[in-house]
Amino acid sequence: MENEIIQTEQSQGCIPQRAEKIYTIFSIAEDVYAINAANVLEIIKFVELSQPEKLPSHIAGLFEYDGKIINVVDIKSVLNIDRSVYDINSMIVIIKEEEDVFAIMVNKVLDVRRVEKSKMQPVPYSTQNSFIEYIYDFNDIQCNVLNLNSLNKWIKNHPDDTQETGSVDLIPKDMHSIEILHERKLEYIEKTNKNPYSIMSDKDEFVSFFVGENKYCIKMNDIKGFYKLQETKMIKVPCTPDFILGLVNIKGDFICIIDVKNYFHSQKVPYSSLGTIIVLNSDDFKIGVLADAIGDNIQIKPDEIVSLKRQENKNELMQYVKDGEIYLIINVGEMLANDKLFIK
Repeated sequence: MENEIIQTEQSQGCIPQRAEKIYTIFSIAEDVYAINAANVLEIIKFVELSQPEKLPSHIAGLFEYDGKIINVVDIKSVLNIDRSVYDINSMIVIIKEEEDVFAIMVNKVLDVRRVEKSKMQPVPYSTQNSFIEYIYDFNDIQCNVLNLNSLNKWIKNHPDDTQETGSVDLIPKDMHSIEILHERKLEYIEKTNKNPYSIMSDKDEFVSFFVGENKYCIKMNDIKGFYKLQETKMIKVPCTPDFILGLVNIKGDFICIIDVKNYFHSQKVPYSSLGTIIVLNSDDFKIGVLADAIGDNIQIKPDEIVSLKRQENKNELMQYVKDGEIYLIINVGEMLANDKLFIK
């Protein structure tokens, strides 16, 4: 095989049933909601918004993101929740659904966590718009998982309504709040002018995991899913490098599993059948890495990451130190571009 990621035509293995996704969980008024974290582009503090003309009552204002003007939606209006003047400590969650980008106002971001699909319960009713897709128990509190596709369609197609109070009217009007929101907007503009959008957030969310005694991190947006190794079968492939553990069948796709400790450090260690497969988010390649255990999510600022000089000037592995602990950060883009993953 030339210039192809390792594949096989064998159809052994089984499809794991305990699939997991990462969700961003936040509060809106007194309730808790969640969305698929893969759809979250950025989370920022409430900033000054533009209102160039009379806006639909569910639009709090407009915001420039990545060179595009996007709607900032008052999600309370859409979900028919009692509305009040926004707290300046509110957050703006910027979302991409298919090709559309928009933002919603939330009170507070509570957590980013992995949730097994089996713990998601479908709502026991049907509505015209079906904004709520699943219900999940978050710390003994009902968490409502939003259907972003339905929400996006409603925002695009919903005409202005007859509500007396528009979302624009709920933005604080006192001089102190106006000054704070304006200052935040100026800070955001200055920051994004200096940094590419891929690293412009204050802190990026990483998932930590362990392989042997080493601690690794992968950026959350570079992860497609988590699967238990014991729920599938590893297929060994002959004549492949030692760092390739084999293939597993996940939902009909054969995923090439990499031993990162062997790949980066040429150290071969036995793996546990209780390990977790982390499938990398790539449109071109079907690759996963095997973790002995998944650790906590970590928020890391871009300037806290130290590049490690490695052979051939590659920057596949970087370093982050927290409380005396060293975490090795895998640069997924650089890793997937390395020719050593190809069979020639």
